[in-house]
Amino acid sequence: MKRAIGIFLLAQALLTYLTIKMMYTPFIVKTLHRDTGVMTVSYSYPLMYWLICIASGIMLIVGTYLVFAKERKQIFN
Repeated sequence: MKRAIGIFLLAQALLTYLTIKMMYTPFIVKTLHRDTGVMTVSYSYPLMYWLICIASGIMLIVGTYLVFAKERKQIFN
């Protein structure tokens, strides 16, 4: 049972990661330095992107643990 839940969590984490990469696009901020003519481009993702990535990472770790955890045998006296 643990292994099935672990596989589900791993699949969910991977699908969430692939979906979020397609949904969210970064904010692009371009800054031009007038003296040197150098343009700096910075990318920024919204907060919800990072929260979903953290949750997906936690699911990935828990799922991996559940897949590789050994089942304990209970001894009834």
